[in-house]
Amino acid sequence: MKEQHYSVGRYLFVLALLLCFGLARGQSKITGKVVDAKDNSGIPGVNIIIKGTSTGTVTDTDGNYSLNVPDNNAVIVFSFTGYTSQEVTVSGKSVIDINLEPSSKLLSEVVVVGYGTRKKSDLTGSVSQVGTKDFKDQPVTRLEEALQGRASGVLVSKSSGTPGGDIKVRIRGVNSITGNNQPLVVVDGIIGFTMSSVNPNDIESMEVLKDASATAIYGSRGSNGVILITTKKGTDKPRVDLDVFTGISTVPKYIPILGAADFARIENSRRARTGGSPVFTDSDIAALQASGGTDYQRALFRTGKTNNIQVSTSGKSGKVTYYVSGNYMKQDGIVITTGYTRISGRSNISMDINSKLKVGLNMFATRENRHNEVGGAGAGSPILQTLTWDPTTPIRNAQGGYNNYSLMALAHLAYNPIADMETRDLNRIDDKLNTNINLSYKILPSLNFTAVAGFGTTNSTNERYFTTPPLPYAYFNSDKSSGIQLSNILTYEKDFGKHNVKVTGLYEIQQGDYRGNSYSASNFLVPGGFYLAELAAGKQIGNDYSKSAIESFMGRAEYIYNNQFFVTGTVRRDKSSRFRDGNNVGIFPSVALAYNLSTLPFLSNTPVISNLKLRAGWGQVGNQDVAPYSTYPSVNISGGYPFDGSTLTPGSRPDGYGNPDLSWETTTQYNGGVDLGLFSNRVSVTLDVYKKNTTDLLLNVPVPNFAGGGSVYRNVGEVANHGIDLGIAGSVINTKDLRWDANISISKFRNKVVSLDGRSEIQGNFYNADGSGRPLNIIQKGQPLGQFYGETFLGTWKTAEADAALKLGAVPGDSKYLTDSAGNTILKAIGNGTPGFIWGFNNTITYKNFDVNILINGLGHYQIMNVTNGIIVGATGEQRSYMSPSQLNQWTPEHETDIPAGGQNRTASSRYVENGAFGRLSNVAIGYTFKKIKGIQSLKIYASGQNLLLITGFSGYDPESSDDGSSNDQASGVQVGTYPNPRTVTLGLKLGF
Repeated sequence: MKEQHYSVGRYLFVLALLLCFGLARGQSKITGKVVDAKDNSGIPGVNIIIKGTSTGTVTDTDGNYSLNVPDNNAVIVFSFTGYTSQEVTVSGKSVIDINLEPSSKLLSEVVVVGYGTRKKSDLTGSVSQVGTKDFKDQPVTRLEEALQGRASGVLVSKSSGTPGGDIKVRIRGVNSITGNNQPLVVVDGIIGFTMSSVNPNDIESMEVLKDASATAIYGSRGSNGVILITTKKGTDKPRVDLDVFTGISTVPKYIPILGAADFARIENSRRARTGGSPVFTDSDIAALQASGGTDYQRALFRTGKTNNIQVSTSGKSGKVTYYVSGNYMKQDGIVITTGYTRISGRSNISMDINSKLKVGLNMFATRENRHNEVGGAGAGSPILQTLTWDPTTPIRNAQGGYNNYSLMALAHLAYNPIADMETRDLNRIDDKLNTNINLSYKILPSLNFTAVAGFGTTNSTNERYFTTPPLPYAYFNSDKSSGIQLSNILTYEKDFGKHNVKVTGLYEIQQGDYRGNSYSASNFLVPGGFYLAELAAGKQIGNDYSKSAIESFMGRAEYIYNNQFFVTGTVRRDKSSRFRDGNNVGIFPSVALAYNLSTLPFLSNTPVISNLKLRAGWGQVGNQDVAPYSTYPSVNISGGYPFDGSTLTPGSRPDGYGNPDLSWETTTQYNGGVDLGLFSNRVSVTLDVYKKNTTDLLLNVPVPNFAGGGSVYRNVGEVANHGIDLGIAGSVINTKDLRWDANISISKFRNKVVSLDGRSEIQGNFYNADGSGRPLNIIQKGQPLGQFYGETFLGTWKTAEADAALKLGAVPGDSKYLTDSAGNTILKAIGNGTPGFIWGFNNTITYKNFDVNILINGLGHYQIMNVTNGIIVGATGEQRSYMSPSQLNQWTPEHETDIPAGGQNRTASSRYVENGAFGRLSNVAIGYTFKKIKGIQSLKIYASGQNLLLITGFSGYDPESSDDGSSNDQASGVQVGTYPNPRTVTLGLKLGF
């Protein structure tokens, strides 16, 4: 206790001396406001530093600031990205107001590069930056939406419009055939976040690391690119912000389907052609003509609604800065009973203990609930079933109950899709908690130590209840994942005259475990919902557990000579528990060079070219994306066997092969780039050319049946990607009242399978929904991933070809396909669903108090296999009848068209392969900001529209949708009943106190 008292007394004594010293030096407080010289609006976040020191502050949301200065001779530096810096001497003034002139000199902008930062002008790798300013005028509910169309080389594809559904993100193409190709997400230094769980309102900036020289610092996790996210921190003045918006969503279009009367006529014709009897009388058809029958498609879709509320407070109190936010988002889907709810909270707190030590605590928690999620596609898709259900059968019978099946066993034979959606109760609930403590200690002026300790846990439950006749069914599973990360970072940086040296060392460990439990129940004695599963006669239980860890060392050295020549070298060593000893260590090096030509005498005074830098880089990164224990044989313990012929005895059986020789996939990438600034950097251009090859692919290779069947993971094959990324940003108009900033991103790339361990092709694993049991995709050497596999459609057999048709068991009017000389139908690649061209055009226009944002984006150079359309046509799988309006023009002896009237309708054929290219008006937003309202710092109201216009030749709902999922690229471009992307109109306000 005495020691404590002495310490406190000493502290107070020293503090008094410092105060006296400050007074003796004439310390004073200055206040003021920093505004845009063009429109006189306050600029938030301006850096204000006492020159020659690290003492400073930043402006609040309205541009106001206050700062204690040591004496009247102090020089204050005001700087902000996009504006020309100013220096002002205090000279006894207590109020200093500043007008900053807009500038396009963005080269001093700080960019996060992983385990540290760099000025944008000092970068040697390929990095795209997306800040809050780039998407603040779009009411985004997902992180991926903020990236779409704004970063070159980044493909963001909304595979499904289902609320909370997967969104595919690919950086510079596809590397792995069977592995996960989603990029690594790092939030505030913590590795392994899922993008869906991050609240976009909390994001300050995002950096996309694209080439290997930039991603090699993440070693075995960097092969698919890296997205670094920095969340918001507190500013100088305490404030409270409220952001509220409401959106109304509708289905942009309806797919044409036969009306009930036409359906009845075509059905009678179909049966008559095969010698059957009509099922509808003339009076039946007349009645259907009068009533219109039932439009199941319009019964399935509805007007959806989204409500989003974000409340945050931020500021600085003494040495503590803070940012605390809460978010509630509820989204009702455009398909009946579907919805998504997310509740999240974030707390970012940091404290300057002293001039050397800074400590921070970041906490993030979220709960997501996806209700009645329409996830997978295929024959079980409610959307596909709705498009192909009998329009002559009402949804409900005369007693008010559902007509569970078609009254005449026509069209799709599945359960009534409207009854299915209205009686099912499916809830996928994810609870996530992530916490990290970060510590930064300045050992010496040029030597700094940073420690980051993070813990994350995810509890996911899946509760599913179906009423599908004849027996209701329930399923439950619980997945619990947790992980820890400890990162120790030592950074040395020092200037030696014209030389700048920065060295970063890292030691990091990361560990995660998974626990899964599940049970299913069927044959309910008293049907009534998920929580009556105990009353089911049949039950099944399953359990799972796994654990993995990775230990890493990393060293990075950066050298700059005279702000002219730049070198970055990185080596990372990862040791993974997913591989056996001898194969579990991977070393991933990279090197990048850059030369600033604009410092040369003949360019330094050029009025047009203000920046010109050449970059080149090479590096290797890895991929360890196989399940833990994949190197060991596996056993299925949920099996059983009836030894006495009736009673099932619990037991186990062999389930999978192990491969002790498994090791990393390795991606080697070359990158060359040019950074160009024009007209005092009012226009900036970034061009990158790259080539990357992924070798030793972790491929699930089929095992022949005579050897046991199934499949086994092996390191085989190679995939190559090469392409060009172009980004152009500039201030098109920059006047006092009007400003127009535009950003264009264009990427063109090519993907190719180089080798498959001596094979020419491997059949895919995405199977058709037409009952054929055949895969829709194939992996072929020399071709891109995403190859469609099927027949070549040649139209119909004509009357003049009756004899030739008969040899193949067909008659005139039947479908005709390409065959070989023996009459066998030829199966081959008939298209490709991997996009080869991405573009985006983002515009922000401000006029006085008005602002407008317009985002246009698109994809090109790919096809879509529209299996949905094939099943609508009919005569395939569970959909026996014709439903497509094209059948009104089907073949007849008098009118020999190429629309078949019979024969096999093979949905995996060139008949249903369409051009997928599109251009979309993704966002239009207009806002008005009220200024000088007493008691309110800021008030903005806005209206916006998303997906307002789609230009495409595709006949389905949306060419961007795909059934391959977020982690599988083998069947990219296949559509089998996918959930359409909605059209949304939003109204909102932003309020600051």
